[in-house]
Amino acid sequence: MHTPTPQSSSFAVGDITVKTLSDGHLDIPAAYFSNISETELQLVSPSARFGANCWLIETGTRKILVDAGSGDWLKARFPDTGHVTDAGTALISASSEITDIILTHMHADHIGGLISNGQCLFPNAKLHLQESEWTFWTDENLLNSVEEDQRPIVELIQSLARPMSSQVELHTGDSDLGEGIQLAFAPGHTPGHQIVQVASRDKQAFLLGDALVSGALQFANPEVHYALDSAPETAAQTRKTLFEKLAADQTPFAATHLDTTSFGVLQARVGGGYSFEPIT
Repeated sequence: MHTPTPQSSSFAVGDITVKTLSDGHLDIPAAYFSNISETELQLVSPSARFGANCWLIETGTRKILVDAGSGDWLKARFPDTGHVTDAGTALISASSEITDIILTHMHADHIGGLISNGQCLFPNAKLHLQESEWTFWTDENLLNSVEEDQRPIVELIQSLARPMSSQVELHTGDSDLGEGIQLAFAPGHTPGHQIVQVASRDKQAFLLGDALVSGALQFANPEVHYALDSAPETAAQTRKTLFEKLAADQTPFAATHLDTTSFGVLQARVGGGYSFEPIT
């Protein structure tokens, strides 16, 4: 059966090309959001459509994947996912050429695409993670310390982590990977969540991962909490700090769960909050 090419778009950052690859979409129940008004609730009722974006950064000498989608691991609940690493895609056909993979965090919709049949699909890549993220999810005692309804999530993440372990390179805080690629610690969604800065010549752009999850809610109200944030207050503060800087500097950015593969900029709105303006 022919595998469709994932929806994609390219964005130039100086001499660097950043290609956004869509892994599909997820429909997230409105109940996953809290501290929102009735008006805001209507924007995501009965569910919010999340995009599922990954990125391929090409510097000229390196091919750097940022997140890997969910592979086959979430298709039972979210059938339109896993497209980035479907068999036959250009990425998988050239998987040995991927030199680095930056993982914003270890939720299954970001790392599931790395693993198939107990092996990493990208054998030559270094996997860049925050040490705090890796330590948290691979803790042998974690499974017994979480609520029962969280145990399947932990079991899945730990099963995916095992085949990755020999390729993992751990970082603490902000790190420079060279060639204009930097990691920035941005906690709250998970203990070791990180974002990516791409810079070349006088241009720059950011990949926010899950520092933002709902464009429908969190641009206008960065305080909105999400059920899968490990520390909702920290996540909100991270988001507000990022938004303030992105809007002030008019820096282009993309995020995993935006329902577009386009980069955009933030405009501050009179009365508070922001609007997202895609760059066409």
